[in-house]
Amino acid sequence: MIIACEPVCHGFEHALVNAAMLSVFAEAFPDQEILFLADQGHIGCVASDPIIGTRAGIAFESLSLPARKSSGPERFKHEFSVVATLFETAEQRGASLVLFTCISDETLRAIKLLIPRFPRIRCAAVLHGVLASILKRPSLFPWKNRNTFRTWFLQQNSPQLTYILMGDSIERELVARFPTMAPHVASIDLPYRFVQPYGHEPFANRTVTFGSLGVIRKAKGSDAFLRLANEVAASSRSWKSRFICVGPVIDKKLRKLLGTAVTVPSPDAPLSADDFAFHARQIDYAVFLHGADAYTLTASGALFDAFSYLKPLIALRNPFFVSYFEKMGNIGYLCDSYEDIKRVVRGILDNPPVNEYMLQRQALLKGREQLEISVLAATLRDKLTRG
Repeated sequence: MIIACEPVCHGFEHALVNAAMLSVFAEAFPDQEILFLADQGHIGCVASDPIIGTRAGIAFESLSLPARKSSGPERFKHEFSVVATLFETAEQRGASLVLFTCISDETLRAIKLLIPRFPRIRCAAVLHGVLASILKRPSLFPWKNRNTFRTWFLQQNSPQLTYILMGDSIERELVARFPTMAPHVASIDLPYRFVQPYGHEPFANRTVTFGSLGVIRKAKGSDAFLRLANEVAASSRSWKSRFICVGPVIDKKLRKLLGTAVTVPSPDAPLSADDFAFHARQIDYAVFLHGADAYTLTASGALFDAFSYLKPLIALRNPFFVSYFEKMGNIGYLCDSYEDIKRVVRGILDNPPVNEYMLQRQALLKGREQLEISVLAATLRDKLTRG
């Protein structure tokens, strides 16, 4: 038996990823029943995902989460109780693994404090955005570092706990900075349910559509995307350009950069799944103008959205993106600067590369085969059972 727990996310948050992650574990360990504990609303979103509907052996149980506005001490008290109960249940039922599909600072501290009391328990924790916090410089005041994620992540590690990272490049970047973590981490690609392939006629009506997928915020380089749209719109090219942001505005300060050069279908609220799919299908290229360190230790769900809809990339170079160009081949354009991206965009508008575009879509479709659930399951099984 595998006992899985989502102690952080409410409702639809991370539901698609967690559904895919449970599917990976179900395929990796088909002889193991999986019990997934989570917020009731989250369970509804995960259980209704088509990727779960085809899986047998996954049961669900409601879990009470701390209120979103809970203080650190309140959250830790709750997390400590949850982790203790999970470990006790796992020991009683002889579970082979306790899986945390996401963790917070408080979750990790609770795991580290409790796991020595349960020497037969084996635990795995999937790390998402919280991992990037270890790159922040520690405070000069030691007491401020006492209970940070970085402090608890780097100390008191043991073979009982394995961190699951979302990408080979993330594992390489982490181990390069913290070599002692190498025995305690394993990586797979971000689990994802891709949409079925569909036909797409690029550059319709002599217009090239460039899209930003996901929320609009400065950390993702959305300010640069809006700037690009305005600058390209101000110049005369052979073909027309269209820029669209397929996601809501998170950083309100960026609203002043919105204008006639950019379409934002839903600036104030997340798009429904159907609306997101509709707009994502319309774009020709997915553009990524993230900051230099944006995806050093964090996977990009928006990148996998681009893979899903077979959208060639125009992206700034970083290790995470480079790793997928190396895996999948010619899937777009890797650029070294904002000016380089602007040059590529203008070049496409002057002479749209129809033949190359179709080859890039084929490379994306072929490359997705390496990211299928069955492939990730085989990789995960090998890494978690090794030794």
